[in-house]
Parts: sequence; structure tokens; C-alpha cells
Amino acid sequence: MGPPALAHTATIAGMFQLWMFLHVLGAIAAFGYGFYAPIFGMASAQEPQHSHWFTKAAKRVSNLIILPFAILMFITGAMLVETGGTEWSARWLSVAMLLYFIALGIVFLVQRPAVNKMIALTAQAPGPAGPPAELLAAVQRTKIAGAVLLLLTLAILALMVWKPALGQ
Repeated sequence: MGPPALAHTATIAGMFQLWMFLHVLGAIAAFGYGFYAPIFGMASAQEPQHSHWFTKAAKRVSNLIILPFAILMFITGAMLVETGGTEWSARWLSVAMLLYFIALGIVFLVQRPAVNKMIALTAQAPGPAGPPAELLAAVQRTKIAGAVLLLLTLAILALMVWKPALGQ
């Protein structure tokens, strides 16, 4: 292998490292919050006067950090495949991508609408009867969706780290 071939190999290796760095950074930014959001949710439940603020802040974090980095994950993941020698046909990759798109579906079809409902319903203090049933249902949906999203995140992480053959 002559100098031009070595330079090309070094460039590909450097690009792979860059994409890996961005991919891991994206994973931390996009999915890290999901691991400690339940703690904030429990604190918010103990101090309901702050629930509206917390829910609006969580949505803002989602809009400005979580969702852009979640999208970046797909882009950097694709670049890792292109520069790292993984085949698009690898079954572990197909399963991980399917789980990723299922997770995005849960975010857009369940989690975000429930959070929007929570913001609307916490804009005013609850009456003497307590919070409306609709709010409690939205909170329950976010809890269940959040737990499922955490499990999907862990499953995707396991697939990315161990790259099982999955019957190939």
C-alpha cells in the first residue's frame, strides 16, 4: 500500500472517529435526559404548583436539544455505517433502526401530545376537587411512554455495542 492509499485509509479512519464522537455525543444529549426526567416528574408531583413550569421546561429541552440530537443520531449512524465497514444488511442494524423509528413514533404520537395536554391543563391551578382526570391520564401516558422509550434506548444500545448475529 503506497502513500496515497495510506492517506485515504487514514482519512476514512479519521472520519469514522469523528462520526463516532458525534454519534456518542448525540446519544448523551438526546437520551440522557430520559434517564433522570422521572426524578423531576416525581419532584413536580410533590410540588404541583411547579408542574406547569416543569412541563414547559421539559418541552423546551425536548425541542431544542433532545429532538435535534435524536435526528442527528440517524445521520451520524448512517455515516458510521458508510465509513466503518458495517453492512446496511446487518440484521442487528436493521432491528436497531426499527426500534429507533418505533421510539420516534412514540415520541411524536404519544409523548408530545400528552405533554402538550399537560401544559394546557396545568396553566391554571386545580380547583378544590384536585387535578382533572384528563391531566392524570396525560401524566400516566407520559410515564408509560417514557418507560417504553427507556427500554427501547437500552435495547438499541445493546444492539450497537454487542452487534449480535440475530440468526444470520
